[in-house]
Amino acid sequence: MTMKKILSLLGAGVLALIVAWEEGGLDRIVQDQLGTNGSPAGAVSANRGSRQVRGEGFDYYVLALSWSPSFCEDNGDRKSNQCNGSRDYGFVAHGLWPQNETGWPEFCDVSARVPDRTVDKMLPIMPAKGLIFHQWKKHGTCSGLDPREYFEVTKAAYDSVVIPKELKRLDRTLTIDPKVIEAAFIEVNPELDADEIVINCSKNRLREIKVCFDKTLTPRQCGRDVNRECRSKSIRMPPVR
Repeated sequence: MTMKKILSLLGAGVLALIVAWEEGGLDRIVQDQLGTNGSPAGAVSANRGSRQVRGEGFDYYVLALSWSPSFCEDNGDRKSNQCNGSRDYGFVAHGLWPQNETGWPEFCDVSARVPDRTVDKMLPIMPAKGLIFHQWKKHGTCSGLDPREYFEVTKAAYDSVVIPKELKRLDRTLTIDPKVIEAAFIEVNPELDADEIVINCSKNRLREIKVCFDKTLTPRQCGRDVNRECRSKSIRMPPVR
C-alpha cells in the first residue's frame, strides 16, 4: 500500500471519528472498523461496466458534483424543488464537461432538443430542468453524443462515484478540512487517486467536487485548468434540509 493511500485512509478515518464523536457513536464505529479484516468500513468498488469509449472531439470528462445545500444557501431559489426542502438533496450532478488538456469546448451545436423522458430521468440527480437544458447546450453539445446518450453517460459517471456515508445527509453544519473530504472520497472509491479529484469552495463553504474521467469513465489525472483547489484549512458544509 502506498503512502498516499495510507494517508487517505487515515484522513477518512478522522472524518468518521469526528462524526461518530459528535453523534455519540464512537464505540460502534470502532467496532465496525475492527470487524472489516483491514478494509475500511463502507469501502466498495463501483461497477464501471465494459469501459467502452463514450464521446469524441475532446480529451476527457470532468464530473462536477455540487453540494446542493451550499448552492441553496448562497443563491438558490428557495421556492424551487431543489431548495424548498421537499427533497433532501446532498451531492447533485452539476454537469459532465468535455475537457481538453488545455481549455474546453462549449456551445458546439445547440440545435438538438433534450427529450422529455431524458429530463425526467435526470431530475433525481440534476434537480432543475433549467440546469439540464443549460448543461446540454453548453457542454453536452460538445461531447459527440446525442442528448439521450450524453445524459446516460452523465448518470453513469455520477453513479460510479461512491459518496462517503458520513457526507450523504448531514443534519447540521460540518466544519472540516477539505483534505479530509478528499481523503474520504478516495477511501470509498479505490480506483480514485488524489490527482483525479479536486475540492472547490466558495465563501468558506464546500461548493463542489470535481472528478476527472477518460472517455471510458475510468478516473484519470485532472488537467491544469481543473486544479483550482480550496486553499482554506477549514470550510463549512451546510446541512441537508
